Amino acid sequence: MIQRVQSLFFFFSAICSITIVYTFPVLQNETTSYLLKEHFADARLFVFLSAALSLFAIFQFKKRKVQQLIASIARLMITIAFFLIVFLHRNEEVFGIGIILLIVPFISLIAANFFIKKDEKLVKSADRIR
Repeated sequence: MIQRVQSLFFFFSAICSITIVYTFPVLQNETTSYLLKEHFADARLFVFLSAALSLFAIFQFKKRKVQQLIASIARLMITIAFFLIVFLHRNEEVFGIGIILLIVPFISLIAANFFIKKDEKLVKSADRIR
């Protein structure tokens, strides 16, 4: 169902990802701040894919294994975006708050995965009782 705890974590992950794209600078130097919405089209694509997968996973509540797979793929997308920014686009700039905040949706997806596993155990124990 949509009101499960893992659904809230998926929604939180999607909101955080979209907020990071439009609000927080990812790289900075003395004069400019680089946002994901203006620069880094490849990393922005992966962050948006992660947010879209998180929103899609909310409606897959009847298929817990599919939700776990979607959460894993969404975490992979965040990791790819992080490494694209860190290794390809970092020249002489320092990391901004946005690159650090990419950890928040990643941890939220880990928490969603934890609660999906917990839900799966609950369903299996209820099936055993029958």
